Amino acid sequence: LPFVFTSAAEAGWPDVALGSLIENLSPDFAKRYLAAKRAVEAQLLEAAVSSQHMLRPVIVRPSLIYSMDRPASFVSVGAFYVLNGIGAPFVDRPVTVQSLSSAIVKSIGDGQVSGVLRYPEIDRLSR
Repeated sequence: LPFVFTSAAEAGWPDVALGSLIENLSPDFAKRYLAAKRAVEAQLLEAAVSSQHMLRPVIVRPSLIYSMDRPASFVSVGAFYVLNGIGAPFVDRPVTVQSLSSAIVKSIGDGQVSGVLRYPEIDRLSR
């Protein structure tokens, strides 16, 4: 049984260089937000194991989500593209709402897809 949860790329900060430092510098509300995202992720992954994989969690971790018809978002999206492009390990490349939704729909139909999906997997699935 597939279950899709939209988390946040920043939930993976503890797993990347400088991520924990950036999170420690974040405001308290952001720390609580990320802790809540991680708690849900952990529960879903644990439920998959305890249900003998009857539950198939798909955890998408997009960074910024944007749409080409919302030009106001281009400044922040552009900044994330640049930071990701120069190799900032704690900044994932933004994804379009269209590619995210396509990847989610395709992940439901593909029984081989499970676990955490970051932007490269979202891109691959959305094609």
